[in-house]
Amino acid sequence: MIPYRRRALSGLMAGIAASVTPSSFAQSSWPNRPIKLVLPFGPGSASDVLARSFTEPLSQVLKQPIVIEYRPGANSTIGTTQIARSPADGYTLGLLTNSGLAASPGGMSEGLTYDTLKDFSYITLVASLSYVFLASTTVPAKTLREAVDHIRANPGKLSYGSGNTGGISFMGHFVKTNGLSIAHVQYKSVPPAITDLAAGHVQYAVADISSAQSMIQAGKIRPLAVPTPQRHPLLPDVPTYAEAGFPTPPDFSGWWVLTAPAGVPGEILDRANREVVAILKTSEVRESLLRRGITAIPSSREEATSYQREQLQVWTKMVAETGLKAD
Repeated sequence: MIPYRRRALSGLMAGIAASVTPSSFAQSSWPNRPIKLVLPFGPGSASDVLARSFTEPLSQVLKQPIVIEYRPGANSTIGTTQIARSPADGYTLGLLTNSGLAASPGGMSEGLTYDTLKDFSYITLVASLSYVFLASTTVPAKTLREAVDHIRANPGKLSYGSGNTGGISFMGHFVKTNGLSIAHVQYKSVPPAITDLAAGHVQYAVADISSAQSMIQAGKIRPLAVPTPQRHPLLPDVPTYAEAGFPTPPDFSGWWVLTAPAGVPGEILDRANREVVAILKTSEVRESLLRRGITAIPSSREEATSYQREQLQVWTKMVAETGLKAD
């Protein structure tokens, strides 16, 4: 028989041991080393702009460096795959997009080795962005109608560039619905596509406003129209497709969600959600992003998970109807 005091002490120690579960230990100790944030696009992209808007304040709150790693290519599936295959310890996160989590698994890309429903933990929605139809200043077109006439007058002789799913989808849809013959040049990220557009190596593009804004302001590329029902506040003088005489296309706009590999302890995900959502809700960050054509859309973990599921269905339907594919 164990004496009463020894039995009581044994019971107390057992209770403490039971309460210190791996997840509660992870919560109290995370993070105790640098965190890697994987971006599926390159430096200077909208993803890069967005990541830098919250990683610095997040690093201060967590008291650990956050290192950005760029993994562009394959319609963002290279970086997305990396997150799915990373250790579930909370030290590798991904700022992933509709490209890798909805469009590609919805049929735009083939041979994917990850399952968006099983291989990821969704922490919070982060932001969304808008697009603009662009022309090189080396071409005569100054309106969307003139761009269509220019392409029709030069079948198979011109090209358009894209650096993300939105660019592929908006331009691909426009080309198909208007029966145009123009080559597609796909880039790993938007900035090099914009650079080649400015140099005249490609003649047209649809790109996110965030990535194109500085080149537009410098007069190096020409905005012709926005594929949305209303004009964009950053481009008030640029007409909508409808104002230019063309139907408003389906909504292929981009979005980001902060993710982790499946299996990361819930306490870590909850803390990451709390801290990032608080940062995205500050007026300083929201206004800074808006000036770059990006809208912050922080959410709960459950809302982020639900949104990804809904968007996967939306993009699957879009890809089936349009036949669009990533090269």
